Amino acid sequence: MQNHAISTPMQSVPQPGYRLVPALIGRSTDPGVIAWVQCPDWCIVDHIESRSVFLEDLNHEGERRAMTFTPSNGPRVLVEVYLTQWPASHETQTQMAVDLDCEVETYGRTAGLALADQMVAFAADVRRVALALPDDKPVPVRNQADEALRRVRGGAA
Repeated sequence: MQNHAISTPMQSVPQPGYRLVPALIGRSTDPGVIAWVQCPDWCIVDHIESRSVFLEDLNHEGERRAMTFTPSNGPRVLVEVYLTQWPASHETQTQMAVDLDCEVETYGRTAGLALADQMVAFAADVRRVALALPDDKPVPVRNQADEALRRVRGGAA
């Protein structure tokens, strides 16, 4: 474990934008040890509940924003975006993580903004294609009495 990341609440004042939180470190078969770590204000991870085996494994994650694509046949595809930081990594800066169906890529600010611009342009293309479609046909509304009568008559609409 890296001693510079472990502190007690009395020994360390967190840097601006961070707070000092307890983290449970150790294997699940051991009682573990509590380490006080600086945690970014945006982090939503409960570092006691999400035990890390080694202090170097500790990571921070922000609130996830998600969108799901549900094809008519096949598994749904979940896309999530959130802030992430691995303090013990060679890349200690906060990154934007994009999780596309369990494949995660991380982006810095410039690349993240470029990705957002591409997504906005793509959304505009999707809107143009959707607007080229004819109006949807109205879905017939059936009340409970109509539905019961349909079932009694053997499924005829």
